[in-house]
Amino acid sequence: MKAPSFTFLLSGFLVWSVGFLLLYGVQATGCHLGWHEVPIGPISALRLILLALLAAMLALIGALVWHATKARRTAQSENIGILADIARLLQIAALASTVLVYAGVAWLTLC
Repeated sequence: MKAPSFTFLLSGFLVWSVGFLLLYGVQATGCHLGWHEVPIGPISALRLILLALLAAMLALIGALVWHATKARRTAQSENIGILADIARLLQIAALASTVLVYAGVAWLTLC
């Protein structure tokens, strides 16, 4: 197995930053267009969209954690194993950061 690339090391936080742009872009657009006033069951359309985006980001970063863990298990040298460990820890940090920063879309005022 080859060593994890620099891009893979940063991929969790790349997903996090794209999610930041998407979430706040959708939130601003939804507020402007009145999506927060459109009920879909017990929640608004805007909150549902934001929660779906959050779930997608968590799934993507979770897949990166899984991939980094798999890379560590199949590492053929200690150097590759260390890079895989670093990648895994970075992906876990991105996952934790995503939960901490974006979980507010579930209960904070939207607009």
